[in-house]
Amino acid sequence: MIGNKTSSNLNSVNFVDFINPKLLHPPSRKIQLIQQTKSIKLLRNYHKISQIFTEFQSPMIVNRLIIKNESLNSIQKSQQSLDKERQTSKIENETSNKPRLNSPQNSLPQISLAIMNTQFKINDLNRNSNIILQTHKSDTKRSIIPQKLKPSSNMPIKNYTCNSNITGNSKDSNSHVGNTQQCNTAKKIIYSYCGKPRKRKLNVTAKSFVVYNCIEHKTILKRKSNKKVEVASLTKIMTFYVTLLTIELLNLNVKQIKVKVTKKASQIIGTTAELQYNDILSIEDLLYGLMLPSGNDAAVLIAQAIGTIILFNQQNKSLDLKLLDIEQLSADGYYYNNEFRFQYCPIEIFMKQMNQYSLKIGQKNTQFACVHGLANEDNYSCCNDIITLSIECLKYQLFKTVISCKEYLVKTLYKQYEWKNTNKLLDKGFFGIKTGITDSAGPCLASAYSSNEMDYYIIIVLNCKNLNMRFDDTIILLQHAKQKNDDLN
Repeated sequence: MIGNKTSSNLNSVNFVDFINPKLLHPPSRKIQLIQQTKSIKLLRNYHKISQIFTEFQSPMIVNRLIIKNESLNSIQKSQQSLDKERQTSKIENETSNKPRLNSPQNSLPQISLAIMNTQFKINDLNRNSNIILQTHKSDTKRSIIPQKLKPSSNMPIKNYTCNSNITGNSKDSNSHVGNTQQCNTAKKIIYSYCGKPRKRKLNVTAKSFVVYNCIEHKTILKRKSNKKVEVASLTKIMTFYVTLLTIELLNLNVKQIKVKVTKKASQIIGTTAELQYNDILSIEDLLYGLMLPSGNDAAVLIAQAIGTIILFNQQNKSLDLKLLDIEQLSADGYYYNNEFRFQYCPIEIFMKQMNQYSLKIGQKNTQFACVHGLANEDNYSCCNDIITLSIECLKYQLFKTVISCKEYLVKTLYKQYEWKNTNKLLDKGFFGIKTGITDSAGPCLASAYSSNEMDYYIIIVLNCKNLNMRFDDTIILLQHAKQKNDDLN
Protein backbone atom coordinates (compact mmCIF):
# COMPACT_ATOMS: atom_id res chain seq x y z
CA MET A 1 0.00 0.00 0.00
CA ILE A 2 2.70 2.31 0.95
CA GLY A 3 4.46 1.67 -2.28
CA ASN A 4 1.37 2.46 -4.25
CA LYS A 5 0.79 5.73 -2.45
CA THR A 6 4.24 6.95 -3.11
CA SER A 7 4.00 6.12 -6.75
CA SER A 8 0.64 7.80 -7.07
CA ASN A 9 1.89 10.93 -5.31
CA LEU A 10 4.95 11.18 -7.46
CA ASN A 11 2.92 10.83 -10.58
CA SER A 12 0.53 13.57 -9.44
CA VAL A 13 3.34 16.21 -8.85
CA ASN A 14 3.78 18.74 -11.68
CA PHE A 15 7.50 19.64 -12.09
CA VAL A 16 6.69 22.54 -14.27
CA ASP A 17 5.51 24.47 -11.21
CA PHE A 18 9.08 24.47 -9.85
CA ILE A 19 10.64 25.82 -13.08
CA ASN A 20 10.69 29.52 -14.11
CA PRO A 21 8.51 29.88 -17.21
CA LYS A 22 10.82 32.68 -18.54
CA LEU A 23 13.67 30.23 -18.71
CA LEU A 24 11.59 27.75 -20.63
CA HIS A 25 10.56 30.42 -23.15
CA PRO A 26 13.46 32.99 -23.42
CA PRO A 27 12.65 36.37 -25.03
CA SER A 28 13.54 37.01 -28.60
CA ARG A 29 16.51 39.10 -29.74
CA LYS A 30 14.35 42.10 -30.60
CA ILE A 31 12.84 42.20 -27.11
CA GLN A 32 16.32 42.08 -25.55
CA LEU A 33 17.48 45.04 -27.68
CA ILE A 34 14.36 47.03 -26.79
CA GLN A 35 14.95 46.42 -23.09
CA GLN A 36 18.61 47.47 -23.39
CA THR A 37 17.74 50.72 -25.17
CA LYS A 38 15.14 51.51 -22.51
CA SER A 39 17.71 51.03 -19.75
CA ILE A 40 20.23 53.23 -21.57
CA LYS A 41 17.65 56.00 -22.01
CA LEU A 42 16.78 55.83 -18.33
CA LEU A 43 20.45 56.17 -17.36
CA ARG A 44 20.93 59.13 -19.71
CA ASN A 45 17.96 60.95 -18.23
CA TYR A 46 19.65 61.05 -14.84
CA HIS A 47 21.38 64.48 -14.61
CA LYS A 48 22.76 64.19 -11.13
CA ILE A 49 25.08 61.59 -9.74
CA SER A 50 23.05 61.25 -6.60
CA GLN A 51 20.00 60.13 -8.60
CA ILE A 52 22.02 57.39 -10.30
CA PHE A 53 23.27 56.08 -6.99
CA THR A 54 19.76 55.85 -5.49
CA GLU A 55 19.09 52.49 -7.08
CA PHE A 56 22.45 50.97 -6.21
CA GLN A 57 23.59 52.49 -2.87
CA SER A 58 22.21 53.02 0.57
CA PRO A 59 20.06 56.08 1.39
CA MET A 60 22.71 57.48 3.82
CA ILE A 61 25.36 57.81 1.07
CA VAL A 62 22.82 59.28 -1.29
CA ASN A 63 21.81 61.97 1.21
CA ARG A 64 25.42 62.94 1.81
CA LEU A 65 26.05 63.36 -1.94
CA ILE A 66 22.93 65.47 -2.35
CA ILE A 67 24.00 67.78 0.52
CA LYS A 68 27.47 68.23 -1.00
CA ASN A 69 26.12 69.13 -4.42
CA GLU A 70 23.67 71.62 -2.95
CA SER A 71 26.42 73.32 -0.90
CA LEU A 72 28.71 73.63 -3.95
CA ASN A 73 25.93 75.14 -6.03
CA SER A 74 25.11 77.66 -3.32
CA ILE A 75 28.78 78.73 -3.03
CA GLN A 76 29.09 79.27 -6.79
CA LYS A 77 25.92 81.33 -6.88
CA SER A 78 27.10 83.51 -3.99
CA GLN A 79 30.46 84.15 -5.72
CA GLN A 80 28.75 85.12 -8.95
CA SER A 81 26.47 87.54 -7.15
CA LEU A 82 29.46 89.12 -5.34
CA ASP A 83 31.35 89.57 -8.63
CA LYS A 84 28.34 91.26 -10.22
CA GLU A 85 27.98 93.62 -7.27
CA ARG A 86 31.69 94.56 -7.41
CA GLN A 87 31.54 95.30 -11.15
CA THR A 88 28.47 97.50 -10.76
CA SER A 89 30.11 99.39 -7.87
CA LYS A 90 33.26 100.00 -9.93
CA ILE A 91 31.30 101.33 -12.87
CA GLU A 92 29.31 103.65 -10.59
CA ASN A 93 32.51 104.97 -8.93
CA GLU A 94 34.20 105.64 -12.27
CA THR A 95 31.21 107.46 -13.67
CA SER A 96 30.85 109.54 -10.51
CA ASN A 97 34.57 110.44 -10.22
CA LYS A 98 35.10 111.22 -13.94
CA PRO A 99 35.11 114.97 -14.62
CA ARG A 100 33.40 116.15 -17.74
CA LEU A 101 36.14 117.56 -19.97
CA ASN A 102 35.63 119.38 -23.23
CA SER A 103 38.95 118.28 -24.77
CA PRO A 104 38.78 115.98 -27.77
CA GLN A 105 41.23 113.56 -26.20
CA ASN A 106 38.59 112.49 -23.67
CA SER A 107 35.53 112.91 -25.84
CA LEU A 108 36.79 110.89 -28.83
CA PRO A 109 37.98 107.26 -28.69
CA GLN A 110 41.69 106.47 -28.78
CA ILE A 111 42.56 104.95 -32.17
CA SER A 112 45.94 103.33 -32.85
CA LEU A 113 47.84 104.51 -35.91
CA ALA A 114 48.44 100.93 -37.03
CA ILE A 115 44.68 100.30 -37.43
CA MET A 116 43.91 103.50 -39.33
CA ASN A 117 43.67 103.06 -43.06
CA THR A 118 45.65 105.33 -45.37
CA GLN A 119 42.60 106.53 -47.25
CA PHE A 120 40.82 107.22 -43.97
CA LYS A 121 43.81 109.33 -42.85
CA ILE A 122 43.71 111.44 -46.00
CA ASN A 123 39.98 112.08 -45.63
CA ASP A 124 40.48 113.03 -41.98
CA LEU A 125 43.28 115.46 -42.86
CA ASN A 126 41.18 117.24 -45.49
CA ARG A 127 38.14 117.45 -43.22
CA ASN A 128 40.13 118.76 -40.25
CA SER A 129 41.95 121.34 -42.38
CA ASN A 130 38.61 122.69 -43.61
CA ILE A 131 37.36 122.93 -40.04
CA ILE A 132 40.48 124.90 -39.04
CA LEU A 133 39.95 127.45 -41.77
CA GLN A 134 36.24 127.90 -40.90
CA THR A 135 36.31 127.96 -37.09
CA HIS A 136 34.72 131.41 -36.82
CA LYS A 137 31.63 130.18 -38.74
CA SER A 138 30.97 127.15 -36.57
CA ASP A 139 28.04 127.33 -34.11
CA THR A 140 28.78 124.11 -32.22
CA LYS A 141 29.04 124.37 -28.46
CA ARG A 142 32.05 122.09 -28.24
CA SER A 143 34.69 122.32 -30.95
CA ILE A 144 36.60 119.33 -32.27
CA ILE A 145 39.90 121.22 -32.34
CA PRO A 146 41.94 121.70 -29.12
CA GLN A 147 42.21 125.26 -27.83
CA LYS A 148 45.99 125.30 -28.38
CA LEU A 149 45.52 124.78 -32.11
CA LYS A 150 42.66 127.30 -32.54
CA PRO A 151 43.64 130.59 -34.17
CA SER A 152 42.91 133.41 -31.73
CA SER A 153 40.93 136.41 -32.92
CA ASN A 154 43.51 138.87 -31.54
CA MET A 155 46.41 137.39 -33.50
CA PRO A 156 46.95 138.94 -36.94
CA ILE A 157 46.85 136.68 -40.00
CA LYS A 158 50.22 136.35 -41.72
CA ASN A 159 50.51 137.40 -45.35
CA TYR A 160 52.80 134.96 -47.11
CA THR A 161 54.81 136.37 -49.99
CA CYS A 162 56.73 134.68 -52.75
CA ASN A 163 60.38 133.83 -52.00
CA SER A 164 63.09 134.81 -54.44
CA ASN A 165 64.17 131.19 -54.91
CA ILE A 166 60.68 129.97 -55.90
CA THR A 167 59.71 130.42 -59.50
CA GLY A 168 56.13 131.17 -60.57
CA ASN A 169 53.32 133.40 -59.40
CA SER A 170 52.89 134.63 -55.86
CA LYS A 171 49.49 132.92 -55.69
CA ASP A 172 51.10 129.52 -56.26
CA SER A 173 53.65 130.13 -53.53
CA ASN A 174 50.96 131.30 -51.11
CA SER A 175 48.85 128.22 -51.82
CA HIS A 176 51.91 125.98 -51.33
CA VAL A 177 52.67 127.55 -47.94
CA GLY A 178 49.03 127.32 -46.95
CA ASN A 179 48.90 123.62 -47.85
CA THR A 180 52.03 122.86 -45.79
CA GLN A 181 50.52 124.73 -42.83
CA GLN A 182 47.29 122.76 -43.14
CA CYS A 183 49.19 119.46 -43.27
CA ASN A 184 51.23 120.35 -40.18
CA THR A 185 48.15 121.34 -38.17
CA ALA A 186 46.33 118.21 -39.29
CA LYS A 187 49.29 116.09 -38.14
CA LYS A 188 49.13 117.78 -34.75
CA ILE A 189 45.43 116.98 -34.49
CA ILE A 190 46.03 113.29 -35.24
CA TYR A 191 48.88 113.19 -32.71
CA SER A 192 46.60 114.81 -30.10
CA TYR A 193 43.98 112.09 -30.65
CA CYS A 194 46.19 109.04 -31.08
CA GLY A 195 49.59 110.11 -29.78
CA LYS A 196 52.84 110.30 -31.71
CA PRO A 197 54.04 107.10 -33.37
CA ARG A 198 56.45 105.03 -31.32
CA LYS A 199 60.12 105.10 -32.16
CA ARG A 200 61.35 102.01 -33.93
CA LYS A 201 63.92 100.02 -31.98
CA LEU A 202 67.38 99.72 -33.51
CA ASN A 203 68.34 96.05 -33.69
CA VAL A 204 72.00 96.82 -34.24
CA THR A 205 74.92 94.84 -32.84
CA ALA A 206 77.47 97.69 -33.12
CA LYS A 207 78.52 99.02 -29.72
CA SER A 208 79.02 102.51 -31.16
CA PHE A 209 77.78 104.05 -34.40
CA VAL A 210 76.94 107.33 -36.15
CA VAL A 211 74.78 108.20 -39.16
CA TYR A 212 75.65 111.63 -40.58
CA ASN A 213 73.66 113.52 -43.21
CA CYS A 214 76.17 115.34 -45.42
CA ILE A 215 73.53 117.51 -47.14
CA GLU A 216 71.92 118.87 -43.98
CA HIS A 217 75.23 118.67 -42.03
CA LYS A 218 73.77 116.99 -38.95
CA THR A 219 73.90 113.71 -37.07
CA ILE A 220 70.72 111.65 -37.42
CA LEU A 221 71.46 108.53 -35.33
CA LYS A 222 74.23 107.84 -32.84
CA ARG A 223 75.30 105.55 -30.00
CA LYS A 224 78.41 106.24 -27.89
CA SER A 225 79.73 108.36 -30.74
CA ASN A 226 82.47 110.03 -28.64
CA LYS A 227 83.77 106.90 -26.93
CA LYS A 228 87.50 106.29 -27.44
CA VAL A 229 88.00 102.82 -28.95
CA GLU A 230 90.43 101.04 -31.23
CA VAL A 231 89.40 101.40 -34.86
CA ALA A 232 91.55 98.69 -36.52
CA SER A 233 92.17 99.31 -40.25
CA LEU A 234 90.07 102.49 -40.31
CA THR A 235 93.43 104.02 -39.34
CA LYS A 236 94.40 103.63 -43.01
CA ILE A 237 91.95 106.44 -43.91
CA MET A 238 94.30 108.84 -42.10
CA THR A 239 97.31 107.24 -43.83
CA PHE A 240 95.64 107.97 -47.17
CA TYR A 241 94.79 111.55 -46.10
CA VAL A 242 98.36 112.44 -45.04
CA THR A 243 99.67 111.04 -48.34
CA LEU A 244 97.22 113.17 -50.34
CA LEU A 245 98.05 116.35 -48.40
CA THR A 246 101.82 115.84 -48.69
CA ILE A 247 101.64 115.28 -52.44
CA GLU A 248 99.35 118.28 -52.85
CA LEU A 249 101.59 120.60 -50.80
CA LEU A 250 104.78 119.58 -52.63
CA ASN A 251 103.13 119.56 -56.09
CA LEU A 252 104.07 115.95 -56.77
CA ASN A 253 102.55 113.35 -59.09
CA VAL A 254 101.30 110.11 -57.57
CA LYS A 255 102.00 108.06 -60.68
CA GLN A 256 105.60 109.28 -61.08
CA ILE A 257 106.83 108.40 -57.58
CA LYS A 258 108.23 104.85 -57.69
CA VAL A 259 109.06 102.97 -54.48
CA LYS A 260 111.10 99.81 -53.94
CA VAL A 261 109.51 97.31 -51.53
CA THR A 262 111.50 97.05 -48.30
CA LYS A 263 112.07 93.96 -46.20
CA LYS A 264 110.21 95.48 -43.25
CA ALA A 265 107.10 96.11 -45.36
CA SER A 266 107.10 92.62 -46.91
CA GLN A 267 107.33 90.91 -43.49
CA ILE A 268 104.49 92.78 -41.74
CA ILE A 269 101.74 90.58 -40.24
CA GLY A 270 97.97 90.81 -40.66
CA THR A 271 96.03 91.61 -43.80
CA THR A 272 98.40 92.03 -46.72
CA ALA A 273 98.63 93.14 -50.34
CA GLU A 274 101.28 90.41 -50.84
CA LEU A 275 104.03 92.83 -51.82
CA GLN A 276 107.19 91.07 -52.97
CA TYR A 277 110.56 92.13 -51.62
CA ASN A 278 112.58 94.40 -54.00
CA ASP A 279 109.58 94.86 -56.29
CA ILE A 280 108.87 98.40 -57.59
CA LEU A 281 105.43 100.08 -57.45
CA SER A 282 104.10 103.61 -57.71
CA ILE A 283 102.41 105.50 -54.87
CA GLU A 284 99.11 105.28 -56.75
CA ASP A 285 99.39 101.47 -56.90
CA LEU A 286 100.21 101.35 -53.20
CA LEU A 287 97.12 103.43 -52.35
CA TYR A 288 94.95 100.80 -54.06
CA GLY A 289 96.83 98.08 -52.17
CA LEU A 290 96.23 100.06 -48.97
CA MET A 291 92.43 100.39 -49.30
CA LEU A 292 91.15 97.40 -51.34
CA PRO A 293 92.78 94.37 -49.65
CA SER A 294 93.60 96.51 -46.56
CA GLY A 295 97.31 95.78 -46.95
CA ASN A 296 99.41 96.46 -43.85
CA ASP A 297 102.53 96.03 -45.98
CA ALA A 298 101.32 98.79 -48.31
CA ALA A 299 100.69 101.08 -45.30
CA VAL A 300 104.24 100.59 -44.00
CA LEU A 301 105.81 101.17 -47.41
CA ILE A 302 103.73 104.35 -48.00
CA ALA A 303 104.74 105.67 -44.56
CA GLN A 304 108.41 104.98 -45.31
CA ALA A 305 108.23 106.70 -48.69
CA ILE A 306 106.20 109.78 -47.66
CA GLY A 307 108.19 110.10 -44.42
CA THR A 308 111.41 110.14 -46.46
CA ILE A 309 110.02 112.82 -48.80
CA ILE A 310 108.99 115.01 -45.82
CA LEU A 311 112.41 114.59 -44.15
CA PHE A 312 114.38 115.49 -47.30
CA ASN A 313 112.10 118.46 -47.93
CA GLN A 314 112.64 119.79 -44.38
CA GLN A 315 116.42 119.50 -44.74
CA ASN A 316 116.37 120.95 -48.29
CA LYS A 317 118.01 117.86 -49.75
CA SER A 318 117.49 116.61 -53.27
CA LEU A 319 115.80 113.27 -53.78
CA ASP A 320 115.30 111.10 -56.83
CA LEU A 321 111.56 110.31 -56.88
CA LYS A 322 111.79 108.05 -59.93
CA LEU A 323 113.05 105.30 -57.66
CA LEU A 324 112.97 105.52 -53.86
CA ASP A 325 115.26 102.83 -52.42
CA ILE A 326 114.71 103.40 -48.70
CA GLU A 327 117.05 100.64 -47.53
CA GLN A 328 119.89 102.02 -49.66
CA LEU A 329 119.29 105.56 -48.32
CA SER A 330 119.43 104.23 -44.77
CA ALA A 331 122.65 102.33 -45.49
CA ASP A 332 124.22 105.45 -46.95
CA GLY A 333 123.41 107.35 -43.73
CA TYR A 334 120.90 109.84 -45.10
CA TYR A 335 118.66 109.36 -42.07
CA TYR A 336 121.48 110.01 -39.58
CA ASN A 337 122.00 113.47 -38.02
CA ASN A 338 125.71 114.07 -37.40
CA GLU A 339 125.16 117.14 -35.20
CA PHE A 340 122.82 115.47 -32.70
CA ARG A 341 123.82 111.89 -33.51
CA PHE A 342 120.21 110.93 -34.05
CA GLN A 343 118.77 108.36 -36.44
CA TYR A 344 115.55 109.56 -38.10
CA CYS A 345 112.77 107.04 -38.70
CA PRO A 346 110.55 107.90 -41.68
CA ILE A 347 107.56 106.04 -40.17
CA GLU A 348 107.74 108.14 -36.99
CA ILE A 349 107.91 111.32 -39.08
CA PHE A 350 104.80 110.15 -40.93
CA MET A 351 102.93 109.41 -37.67
CA LYS A 352 103.73 112.90 -36.36
CA GLN A 353 102.07 114.30 -39.45
CA MET A 354 99.06 112.08 -38.82
CA ASN A 355 98.55 113.46 -35.31
CA GLN A 356 99.14 117.06 -36.42
CA TYR A 357 96.59 116.86 -39.21
CA SER A 358 94.06 115.17 -36.92
CA LEU A 359 94.20 118.20 -34.62
CA LYS A 360 93.88 120.60 -37.55
CA ILE A 361 90.72 119.01 -38.92
CA GLY A 362 89.12 118.98 -35.44
CA GLN A 363 89.49 115.44 -34.13
CA LYS A 364 89.20 115.58 -30.34
CA ASN A 365 89.25 111.95 -29.20
CA THR A 366 91.86 110.52 -31.58
CA GLN A 367 95.48 109.47 -31.30
CA PHE A 368 97.55 107.57 -33.86
CA ALA A 369 100.35 105.22 -32.79
CA CYS A 370 100.63 103.16 -35.99
CA VAL A 371 99.95 103.54 -39.71
CA HIS A 372 98.05 100.29 -40.35
CA GLY A 373 95.73 99.81 -37.33
CA LEU A 374 97.08 96.60 -35.79
CA ALA A 375 96.11 96.03 -32.15
CA ASN A 376 97.53 98.90 -30.08
CA GLU A 377 95.96 100.57 -27.02
CA ASP A 378 97.54 103.92 -27.90
CA ASN A 379 95.96 103.93 -31.35
CA TYR A 380 92.32 104.97 -30.86
CA SER A 381 89.55 107.17 -32.21
CA CYS A 382 85.74 107.57 -32.08
CA CYS A 383 82.81 107.62 -34.50
CA ASN A 384 82.50 111.41 -34.67
CA ASP A 385 86.21 111.87 -35.41
CA ILE A 386 86.06 109.30 -38.22
CA ILE A 387 83.13 111.24 -39.68
CA THR A 388 85.18 114.46 -39.78
CA LEU A 389 88.12 112.62 -41.36
CA SER A 390 85.90 110.97 -43.98
CA ILE A 391 84.36 114.33 -44.92
CA GLU A 392 87.82 115.79 -45.52
CA CYS A 393 88.97 112.80 -47.55
CA LEU A 394 85.86 112.78 -49.75
CA LYS A 395 86.83 116.22 -51.05
CA TYR A 396 89.55 114.52 -53.15
CA GLN A 397 88.59 112.74 -56.36
CA LEU A 398 91.45 110.24 -56.07
CA PHE A 399 90.10 109.07 -52.71
CA LYS A 400 86.62 108.54 -54.19
CA THR A 401 87.93 106.54 -57.16
CA VAL A 402 90.07 104.29 -54.97
CA ILE A 403 87.44 103.45 -52.34
CA SER A 404 84.75 102.77 -54.96
CA CYS A 405 86.97 100.41 -56.99
CA LYS A 406 86.06 96.70 -56.73
CA GLU A 407 89.16 95.19 -58.39
CA TYR A 408 92.58 96.49 -59.33
CA LEU A 409 95.27 94.87 -61.51
CA VAL A 410 98.89 95.97 -61.75
CA LYS A 411 101.86 94.32 -63.48
CA THR A 412 105.44 94.79 -62.24
CA LEU A 413 108.81 93.33 -63.11
CA TYR A 414 108.44 90.42 -60.72
CA LYS A 415 104.71 89.88 -60.25
CA GLN A 416 101.14 90.64 -61.28
CA TYR A 417 98.98 91.91 -58.41
CA GLU A 418 95.22 91.45 -58.33
CA TRP A 419 93.47 93.15 -55.42
CA LYS A 420 89.77 92.86 -54.55
CA ASN A 421 87.86 95.22 -52.29
CA THR A 422 86.88 93.75 -48.91
CA ASN A 423 83.80 96.00 -48.76
CA LYS A 424 80.65 94.05 -49.77
CA LEU A 425 78.42 97.14 -49.94
CA LEU A 426 79.75 98.59 -53.18
CA ASP A 427 76.33 98.42 -54.82
CA LYS A 428 72.96 100.17 -54.60
CA GLY A 429 74.33 103.56 -53.69
CA PHE A 430 77.29 102.62 -51.45
CA PHE A 431 80.75 103.69 -52.68
CA GLY A 432 83.15 102.99 -49.79
CA ILE A 433 84.86 103.71 -47.45
CA LYS A 434 86.91 101.18 -45.44
CA THR A 435 86.63 97.89 -43.55
CA GLY A 436 88.57 96.87 -40.47
CA ILE A 437 88.91 94.09 -37.90
CA THR A 438 91.15 93.11 -34.99
CA ASP A 439 90.52 91.01 -31.88
CA SER A 440 90.48 94.06 -29.62
CA ALA A 441 88.59 96.45 -31.93
CA GLY A 442 86.14 93.93 -33.40
CA PRO A 443 84.60 94.22 -36.89
CA CYS A 444 84.38 97.86 -38.02
CA LEU A 445 83.10 99.62 -41.14
CA ALA A 446 83.04 103.15 -42.52
CA SER A 447 80.54 103.58 -45.37
CA ALA A 448 79.47 106.35 -47.74
CA TYR A 449 76.05 106.27 -49.42
CA SER A 450 74.56 108.48 -52.13
CA SER A 451 71.59 107.44 -54.27
CA ASN A 452 70.64 110.90 -55.58
CA GLU A 453 71.23 114.58 -54.88
CA MET A 454 69.01 114.48 -51.78
CA ASP A 455 70.58 111.38 -50.12
CA TYR A 456 74.19 111.56 -48.97
CA TYR A 457 75.12 109.75 -45.75
CA ILE A 458 78.28 108.63 -43.97
CA ILE A 459 77.76 105.68 -41.61
CA ILE A 460 80.31 104.44 -39.06
CA VAL A 461 79.85 101.20 -37.09
CA LEU A 462 82.43 99.99 -34.56
CA ASN A 463 82.82 96.71 -32.68
CA CYS A 464 80.03 94.71 -34.33
CA LYS A 465 79.08 91.13 -33.47
CA ASN A 466 80.74 89.49 -36.49
CA LEU A 467 82.08 90.25 -39.96
CA ASN A 468 78.76 90.03 -41.77
CA MET A 469 76.79 91.95 -39.13
CA ARG A 470 78.78 95.14 -39.80
CA PHE A 471 77.23 95.22 -43.30
CA ASP A 472 73.75 94.36 -41.98
CA ASP A 473 74.01 97.02 -39.26
CA THR A 474 74.93 99.63 -41.86
CA ILE A 475 71.89 98.83 -43.99
CA ILE A 476 69.57 98.88 -40.94
CA LEU A 477 70.92 102.28 -39.84
CA LEU A 478 70.50 103.67 -43.34
CA GLN A 479 66.85 102.55 -43.47
CA HIS A 480 66.14 104.12 -40.07
CA ALA A 481 67.84 107.37 -41.11
CA LYS A 482 65.75 107.60 -44.28
CA GLN A 483 62.56 106.87 -42.35
CA LYS A 484 63.43 109.53 -39.80
CA ASN A 485 64.05 112.12 -42.52
CA ASP A 486 60.72 111.27 -44.17
CA ASP A 487 58.90 111.69 -40.85
CA LEU A 488 60.51 115.08 -40.24
CA ASN A 489 59.79 116.33 -43.76
